[in-house]
Amino acid sequence: MPLCRGDTIDIPDSLLKRAKDHMLEQKTTFRALVISSLERSLSQSDQKELRLRDAAVGKRAQDTVSNQTINQSIDEQRDPSFQP
Repeated sequence: MPLCRGDTIDIPDSLLKRAKDHMLEQKTTFRALVISSLERSLSQSDQKELRLRDAAVGKRAQDTVSNQTINQSIDEQRDPSFQP
């Protein structure tokens, strides 16, 4: 389903209230807030490292895991017949 002018999204009431409060504080519009948030989220998605809480027993685990490490692990465990 293509996104275009006039499409709607379902937002939880509590999140919408927070967004409205933020818009009043920043003197901005919902459109500007959504565009800014999407741009920030999409530009950070490739650079972000996943931070895991330490759930190790005994020896200390590594604090961060890169996207590349996660993808490599998934690829290694994937069924050989899978073709992306």
